Amino acid sequence: MFKRAFVIFGIGLFSPPVAADPETDTCIVSDVQPESIDLDQPRDQLARQSDMVIPEGARIGQVRIIRRPIFDVSDPDQDNVFYRTLNALNTPTWESALRAQLVFSEGNVYQPDAIAESERILRQREYLAAAWVGVTRVCGDEVEVSVLARDTWTLFPTVGGSRSGGENTTNTGISDPNFLGSGKSVEISYTRDPDRTETGINFDDPNVLGSHWQSGFSYDKRSDGRGRSAYLERPFYSERTDWRFGLSGVDDVREQSRFVGAEAIADYHRSQEFVSVDVGWRLAEQDDRQWRLLAGWRYDALEFERLPDEPDLDILPEDRTLSYPWIGFDYRENRFREMTNLTRLQRVEDVRDGFVWLTELGYSSPGLGATEDRVVLNMEFEDALLATETDYARYGLSQSGSYRLDENRVENLQGTLDLEYFHGGSVRWTSWYTNLSVTAAHNLTADQQLLIGGENGLRGYPSDYQQGNRRALWTLERRYFPDWHPFKLFRLGGVLFTDVGRAWFDDGRNNGPAEGVLKDAGFGVRLASNRIEVQRMLHLDFAFPLDGDDSIDQVQVLLRGRTQF
Repeated sequence: MFKRAFVIFGIGLFSPPVAADPETDTCIVSDVQPESIDLDQPRDQLARQSDMVIPEGARIGQVRIIRRPIFDVSDPDQDNVFYRTLNALNTPTWESALRAQLVFSEGNVYQPDAIAESERILRQREYLAAAWVGVTRVCGDEVEVSVLARDTWTLFPTVGGSRSGGENTTNTGISDPNFLGSGKSVEISYTRDPDRTETGINFDDPNVLGSHWQSGFSYDKRSDGRGRSAYLERPFYSERTDWRFGLSGVDDVREQSRFVGAEAIADYHRSQEFVSVDVGWRLAEQDDRQWRLLAGWRYDALEFERLPDEPDLDILPEDRTLSYPWIGFDYRENRFREMTNLTRLQRVEDVRDGFVWLTELGYSSPGLGATEDRVVLNMEFEDALLATETDYARYGLSQSGSYRLDENRVENLQGTLDLEYFHGGSVRWTSWYTNLSVTAAHNLTADQQLLIGGENGLRGYPSDYQQGNRRALWTLERRYFPDWHPFKLFRLGGVLFTDVGRAWFDDGRNNGPAEGVLKDAGFGVRLASNRIEVQRMLHLDFAFPLDGDDSIDQVQVLLRGRTQF
């Protein structure tokens, strides 16, 4: 009997429990699963919202990472030798690199805002074509969060050029913003433009050792000098981050031109040494509003000298050094809206639907190494005026400059008001876009100029066509976003545009070859890829000047690479 009792006890101890399997009886699976999401269709991504009811106080039990290759070879349109070869040659993004971007982890209390913010962060990465994050399973008081991301081809040799404002730029090199799938960026480049030739190397690590620390450096060897920079930073990587720290330095030597009447009248030598250290703390938070306190110290030394065999400048910039502690305040409303076809071709875009105010106040003193006593004040305001399914409008206001106590005057004071409005792109394949930008400056030093033309706006005119201490530019565009995806490789867009603007001096000084308001009209093509170099967009514009003098071409051709439409 003893043996029989022992056997029965052993069977009871080692046999599986009779209770129901929690995986099958207590788990609820969402109807929205990563496998069903079409990352080639941004509107499909926005429509695929989780339908789960999350218990209060639930924790994240599992974070599931799903990585898709560049090309989906299960699709007959993408199942060919070339696409399979690119998939095989591409090193998939490390799962650890994707996890390092998330602002939540397993064991955390579930917060829907952290899910949405992680999705926004992933969409900003150059090496990802698209990303989606959502709850896909609820098991009691635990949830499963799935992270879906698709790689893009990032190892990209560069052989190309651009033309803007009648000036050509050529570049060659190789870059990889996802080096061996690590999420780290490496670039080697050679550039020739109207001002200089430049050979450079850049490295950037957005997640040092899998943490939220960031670091990077760059080195540029130029025909007229050099450039070196480095930084180490722990940013406010999330709206919930309690503190930040930043350290950076720049050593930059180059020749710089002074423009009068669209012509570079003389070059001079410019040297800059810059060092910055700053810290920040999150003070308080209520609903979606947040207050942050910032503080730091900056050292910014600029030296200028004449170059041999160059005509004497009427005014050579004075050497100046600013060395100052500063204190700042950051107030923001953390509301965002997902939209499509605003500034990108057929991609989900995150726009801020709230107010941001950033201000900094510092005091620069000779006792800290400065050349004179100054009060330094910088401010930035930004607010969304309208954010609906079809419309988005915002304004921005920025101000920078300093007040020289020794001369009782402001110096390099600049203020800019920027207004922009989008209509229609999120629900239609066409949209309207308009932008108005007005800048006023006072007591600019000789190395600071307000310019307009070419790269500085007014696409129908040469670069730096007008100068002044006032500038205004209005742009109106009719944009086209056809749902055409040739070879599942490219996205094509079109635009009709007109620009109206001018730069001028409020005291009546000569501002360039043409004194009045300038206007142009034109059309352009936009070419982007959701498989290769997704953060870059090719711009080809043909602009026709409607004013100006006889020296400018009747059509300006602009070929450029841009990150936005």
